[in-house]
Amino acid sequence: MQNFQPCLLIPVYNHGTLLEATWSRLRAFNLPCILVDDGSDVATADALENLAHTEPLITLLRLPHNSGKGAAVMRGIAEAHQRGYTHTLQIDADGQHNTDDIPALLALAEKNPSALISGAPQYGNDIPKARLYGRYLTHFWVWVETLSFDIVDSMCGFRVYPIVPTRNLMQHTAIGQRMTFDIDIMVRL
Repeated sequence: MQNFQPCLLIPVYNHGTLLEATWSRLRAFNLPCILVDDGSDVATADALENLAHTEPLITLLRLPHNSGKGAAVMRGIAEAHQRGYTHTLQIDADGQHNTDDIPALLALAEKNPSALISGAPQYGNDIPKARLYGRYLTHFWVWVETLSFDIVDSMCGFRVYPIVPTRNLMQHTAIGQRMTFDIDIMVRL
């Protein structure tokens, strides 16, 4: 495999006001970043344009209309592949992920270059019960589908994709383009 060359990937849908704070935490990692605007409103589109214009590490891509998180991530992975990156670290635009975990995720990806590396959320006692039970129901079906308990959380959007295996899968298999993407791609990889 070629040298480890990661980039950031941020799918964005109407999180323009939150992205600047997220980017201020990501900038310190000095990684190239692919922002994919998934047909956001005008205010977010303008905020993304301004951010991309002032930040040389950012490449901004736009989907013509809202196509779903999966479509945005797949477009970003295709761009990362075209630019020669080996891995892409997906992180949500809204700042919910702990950027302090990025070095550990990237180190795991470098040691396991063909594996998808995923974060796992840590919830407090204040998590809404419907959300908690919904996640457990999803996890149950993932465990049934994979016949394994290895996938701790199939819904976390904080992960590192190995680009070549992911692109190969995307080219030969129908993958959900909306919120099912995270689960679908993880189970299939």
